[in-house]
Amino acid sequence: MSRFIFIVLLLTAFSFTAVAQACELPVCDIPAQLTELRAKNGDQRGMYAINLKAQYKDTTDTAALLNLQDAGMAMKQLFTELKDEDWVVRAASDLVNHVVLSLAKYSVVNGETLAGYYRMLDGQTSRYAMITHWQSQITSIEAASELNELVVFAVSAREHSTQVGDEDWVGRAATTMITDITIKLTSLDPVHEGVYDVAMSDASLALGTLAFDKMAVLDSSSSKNLVVVFINSKLRVTAYSFSNAEINGNVVTGLVLSNGDISKRVSFTIDRTTGSVSGVIESTKNDAIEFSGAQMFSTRQVFAGKTPRVVTQNDVIGTLKGQLAGISGKLAIKSFMTNVYSATFTSDNGSIVMSFQGKFFPKTGVLSLTSAEKLKLVVSLREKDGVEAWTGYSFSTVTGKVTPATFAPKK
Repeated sequence: MSRFIFIVLLLTAFSFTAVAQACELPVCDIPAQLTELRAKNGDQRGMYAINLKAQYKDTTDTAALLNLQDAGMAMKQLFTELKDEDWVVRAASDLVNHVVLSLAKYSVVNGETLAGYYRMLDGQTSRYAMITHWQSQITSIEAASELNELVVFAVSAREHSTQVGDEDWVGRAATTMITDITIKLTSLDPVHEGVYDVAMSDASLALGTLAFDKMAVLDSSSSKNLVVVFINSKLRVTAYSFSNAEINGNVVTGLVLSNGDISKRVSFTIDRTTGSVSGVIESTKNDAIEFSGAQMFSTRQVFAGKTPRVVTQNDVIGTLKGQLAGISGKLAIKSFMTNVYSATFTSDNGSIVMSFQGKFFPKTGVLSLTSAEKLKLVVSLREKDGVEAWTGYSFSTVTGKVTPATFAPKK
């Protein structure tokens, strides 16, 4: 064999290898495929799109999905141009919808990217399917950054569905998703939960009502939702108390309607960066009471940092020994219902017994418990100088005091 022929054969082999590698994609040469489809009849074009979707219905490979997206959109344009029957054009549209939904499910969580995929979808049913998919993922997501990205997506999705004339139930699904994320964010990034130093305005003090200097906000871990208590710390007296308070973005509102007590309403705004607050309390007893102040403690700081290892339910179910509010004792923890944790703290001398209920966040290693809406305990598993410990704080809605808490890991 001459050297020239050998070189030609070698180059040919390299060429075949390159083509074979390129053909690992579903549609190797989209323009060539379109030319071939143009020469076929409408039925053949429609069946090609249907078969392509069926062949790659389970793929999660991003490169393959992006290739199918480009091919599907090009086919849809071609079939429309050739005035094919509705089912033929719909076959290409269904391929694009399936691929875009797959990309939306398997891509990195980025609000703008997901919003872009949403705008590519044809039909409100496909758009609704994308919303419900991500709504179903909320319970398993524990990264606040990812949830914030999903809020960006949901807001954009709602706006787009309104613009294109989707039925109301699609937009409502996006709104419900935003609400669910907000609730989850208040648990994962509870900047609002803690104790505040507050002061009443001079005009409010002049009303002669009981003054307060502390405000405590806690997630009750029960049907009472958020609990907001205004405290006179010198007298250790509760001036105002609200159960079932709600948080919407940076605004907390609470309402008490009663025929046996004073009806009242509170509303205040939290600056999530500085911790400053300002608001007003209205009641049937007094004119509006204005107050302002700043957060002195937030349970958010317990969520900060990273776990020393993978933390599971097995790390909390059982008995932890340590100190709560300066009292040595044992914290016995059990779970009788999924995602609900019950605990009892018993002092070493047995004179103090407190029952708790709350939540556990494995990815952040945080245990958040509440006792009778009067005491909040939040600890996280962290490592310092090579030693693991459950460390955090407790705070009281009776006194407004914050005290360290620490427990040794299970052995």
